[in-house]
Amino acid sequence: MCESHAKQLGRPRKIVTDIRIVTPAPGADGNLATAQETIQEDAEVATVPAASPERVASTVAASLAAAPILPEVTNAPLATVEPPPEVAAAPEAVAQAPAPAPTPAPAVAPHPKPTATSESARKPADTKAARTGDASPRSPVRDLIFGNPAKAIVDEAIWNMPAGNHQAYKAALQQGKSAGEAAEAAGGQMAMIHRKIGDYSLRLENFLSASRSKVSLGETIDKPLDQAVLEIIGGSLSDSEKDAAVQQLGGLQQWAKQGWEGDISLLQANRILLAIGDRMNWGGPAATPEEFKPLYRALFDNLRSAICKGAPETQSLHDRLMNLYAAKSDLTASR
Repeated sequence: MCESHAKQLGRPRKIVTDIRIVTPAPGADGNLATAQETIQEDAEVATVPAASPERVASTVAASLAAAPILPEVTNAPLATVEPPPEVAAAPEAVAQAPAPAPTPAPAVAPHPKPTATSESARKPADTKAARTGDASPRSPVRDLIFGNPAKAIVDEAIWNMPAGNHQAYKAALQQGKSAGEAAEAAGGQMAMIHRKIGDYSLRLENFLSASRSKVSLGETIDKPLDQAVLEIIGGSLSDSEKDAAVQQLGGLQQWAKQGWEGDISLLQANRILLAIGDRMNWGGPAATPEEFKPLYRALFDNLRSAICKGAPETQSLHDRLMNLYAAKSDLTASR
């Protein structure tokens, strides 16, 4: 804007925040068209002191000088821009360049399939290992109804003693000495257990002799054996097998009753109990046939219950004595 136009416009009263200068397009006569100014005022415009015309003219002239000069718009076609030689040759070079070889994946060794040779080589080893495991010695399961040897060791406070010399025990028996003398020769727990068995047995017999209670052989011995005979008769065995089994049960009944009939004393019942315990090795390995072991257990349990019922004060003493017999069986067994 020239100085004459600035004087015609006069001093601006307000300075607005948004002023846009529009450059007019050139006319046919080459003169500039009258410039128009669009002023948009904000909602709130601050009033400032008016500037001098000279300052306004200099500001506008500086703005026009800084504005870029636009080229004339013509209808001439756009010039074709040739790419540099190196760029133009790039597509052919790319087309001719060999594709990069893919990175080979790491080779994984396949899992070898088992062959007949490897199977045959492995089976004997497995069979040998299985036989070795089967050959490992296993201690037989003890029937605790005839006594608990571990409890005897604890109750009698002999757990901190050595077991005793088993070879000396066997040598004493071979020399014809009694079981008590052989136990003393062995020493250790064997000697102590034998002493306590003698002590407890004497005390228990004194209590049982003083009792007037009776034990019924019909209930304790005859009844379980008669029930076993009925089961054999009603079973699937042949007649000859049934007769043999019934005869064996008759022999067991005669042996257990020891010639007594009817009701017997507690002392007599205790002697039958001790005989059954010895035959059953006090719960350890015994030569008794497996099919008869449940009958011996039933007879032992019936007699023990009857004794403890007739003399309740002897139950604790009786239990400790049975446990000592079981411990003696463990210590004196063949090794």
